[in-house]
Amino acid sequence: MTDLLTKYNIIDEKPPFNAQLKGQYKQGFGYYTMRERLPIILTQVIDQLSKDKEQIVENFGGEIAREELKAAIGEISKLKYELQTDKDFRPLCTALGDKSVWNSFIESLGSDNSYFSACWLYAETYMYRRLNSIFENTKTLHKLDYFQQQKHKALTNSYDAMVAVLRSIEAFNSESKTIDEIGSFFCKLLKANLWGNRCDLSISAGQDVKQDGDPFSMLDSLDVCIVSDQTRDIWQCINVEDPSTGIIEIVNDNSGYELFTDLCLADFIIQHKLAEKVFFNVKAIPWYISDVTPKDMQWTLDTLAAQTSEPLLAQFGTRLKEHFASGLLEMRPVDNFWTSPYEFYRMQDIAPTLYNTLSQAKLVIFKGDLNYRKLLGDYNFPYTTPFHEALRGFLPTNLCTLRTVKADLICGLPDGMAEELTRKDASWMVTGEYGVIQFAEK
Repeated sequence: MTDLLTKYNIIDEKPPFNAQLKGQYKQGFGYYTMRERLPIILTQVIDQLSKDKEQIVENFGGEIAREELKAAIGEISKLKYELQTDKDFRPLCTALGDKSVWNSFIESLGSDNSYFSACWLYAETYMYRRLNSIFENTKTLHKLDYFQQQKHKALTNSYDAMVAVLRSIEAFNSESKTIDEIGSFFCKLLKANLWGNRCDLSISAGQDVKQDGDPFSMLDSLDVCIVSDQTRDIWQCINVEDPSTGIIEIVNDNSGYELFTDLCLADFIIQHKLAEKVFFNVKAIPWYISDVTPKDMQWTLDTLAAQTSEPLLAQFGTRLKEHFASGLLEMRPVDNFWTSPYEFYRMQDIAPTLYNTLSQAKLVIFKGDLNYRKLLGDYNFPYTTPFHEALRGFLPTNLCTLRTVKADLICGLPDGMAEELTRKDASWMVTGEYGVIQFAEK
């Protein structure tokens, strides 16, 4: 182990404050991710492709697909070896339109351009981007989603919980309500949406995840686990003098149950005229195992609408499809910035059109841990740093973040809270047991 630490310049310390998180700090979650989680994920992709080989060959082009699949599995093995031996990042070869963005970024890293020496955010994002580039450069497999089965299970394993959530929403909607009652229920939905973020396949390293029980019945007991809660500020932002005006942008995270809760929130906003329209921002390619792509969104809508054995799911799916057809809900055209290595504070320079689009909204909701890491730039701010300050100037409009804590960075905590939580559980920042609902006003 000593030789390994010396060879890859691993430092047996916690990541220091006021610096980027990196895999080279052995006592940080970035090191564990590079050393354990990501190699496991790549191994599981290889195993799944090998298991599904005949089905893939049949679906994607016969013998040419067979040869390309064999070559792709070999390339993934090489990628795993590069990761485990801390090789320098190789330039990307891609036809998706982000080649120059990525390769100029890699060049800008200088000597900190390997898996353990680079910022953890850059290294993990690079691995997922390299993985997809293997398939982009084939004739037959460029549309293959190697994470599809896990994402589908993340939805179908959670039907009971989804029905329970819809029962609570339908019961609320069955009678006319005051604006204060709508506000209280909106805050409940935000919290249900927050805890939906626990179902994250990249954290479980691809193992099946599901939501069970009745999520609404558990919300009050989970309030103690929300370590920074600005839910009421978000409601005040929504409930302007004429709440029916303006648009809301959701920057999605995971497929499956979490996407279901995103759709519940959007549907409630439309039903109660809290905005004119809700937009969804999804990923262009398979990403961090469970992130939503356009294909995942369409499959989810179709699957819900087809649930003849669960009328509530079918009614919900049909209503969502009607919202999309009428333009009340809409997916934004995919933007490669969401799968770029860049932190959000650089968006105005790197993707000015996207920045301008978000600035037109009255609220942008950033979902999940990766979006939180990009908001903070994987920069290890002291934990009491105000959320607004940690954004480093990124504030196209009012924005909030709903995130269960699965990485060892956070901001906006009261004095002493982090130390108290660490005394109770040294790993509290990486378990997903705690969450934040944070808001920054334009």
